[in-house]
Amino acid sequence: MKNCLFTVAFCLALAACNKYEPQGGDTPAPVFPSYQIGDYYQNDTLQGIVFFTTAGGSTGLMVSLDETFLPWCYPDHINKETGATNARDGWYNINILMNNFDLSHYPAIQWSHRKNTWHLVYDEHKPITRKQWYVPSSAELRYLLQNQDAVNATLRAKGFPTLEGKTYWSSTETGTRAAAAAHRQDDKVVINDSLKTQTFYVRAIRTF
Repeated sequence: MKNCLFTVAFCLALAACNKYEPQGGDTPAPVFPSYQIGDYYQNDTLQGIVFFTTAGGSTGLMVSLDETFLPWCYPDHINKETGATNARDGWYNINILMNNFDLSHYPAIQWSHRKNTWHLVYDEHKPITRKQWYVPSSAELRYLLQNQDAVNATLRAKGFPTLEGKTYWSSTETGTRAAAAAHRQDDKVVINDSLKTQTFYVRAIRTF
């Protein structure tokens, strides 16, 4: 009997010694997906094509699958300087326009803005604290067109219109009556100051 009790006690002690106690450093780090230029991005209803990456591909910029064909502004507002002159950050430009002007006079900007959260369609002057869809700055548009071959391959495979042979508006105002528009020619991106009432293509971009 004593031997049986000793055996049971020994087994319990051994089990206690072998019991795994999780340590503070044992929790696995979260794994975030990594993207390359030209990859198709989808997260729930959010979709786009990656054209710029940072942090090893875990963050970056993507472009909308769709596009439109609109003027930067209507003739009644062409002589108004908006202050949306940032050449690097289109999100900055969009917020300048959204917070100080009626977007119905700026159809290219309004189109991108209406791709965002549904209630913003009805309250176009409501500040947005997190980057959503917007018209790219001239520098962001340059990145997009520099990588248009990879982007086009995915757009074509998904059945959406591609970028080649088109001029696109940026959100960067370059003068009282002009804004920057760009196209690719002979593998180079050409950016011109264009009359705001001209009609060009528009794509929206956003961070991921």
